[in-house]
Amino acid sequence: MRTFLLWLGWASVVGSIGDGLIAALALVVAGNAGWALPGPSVEALLAGHLPALVWVKSVAVWTMPGGLVAWLFALPALVYFPARIVMSALIGWAAFVAARRLAPRPPQAVA
Repeated sequence: MRTFLLWLGWASVVGSIGDGLIAALALVVAGNAGWALPGPSVEALLAGHLPALVWVKSVAVWTMPGGLVAWLFALPALVYFPARIVMSALIGWAAFVAARRLAPRPPQAVA
């Protein structure tokens, strides 16, 4: 269980870094468009600037209700990705805390 929690924690850290990079790209795209806020939607950003990640929508359609998928991919990227960073950071923090509780304890000397 501890190995799984450590894996989850580090996956959350790496995912947050990736989400941060995508959020930075969304900020650049919004800036290049004359700061037309709220900026591009998640779907427009992925399709126009990160086509290698468009497959994520297919996975979402397969695993979540269609209305939720449409709503998530219509959200502004400048709202969606920072929210993912916060959620992922909280999940990673909780996983690391739980893994620490499961850490093997060194034997204590009996006095």
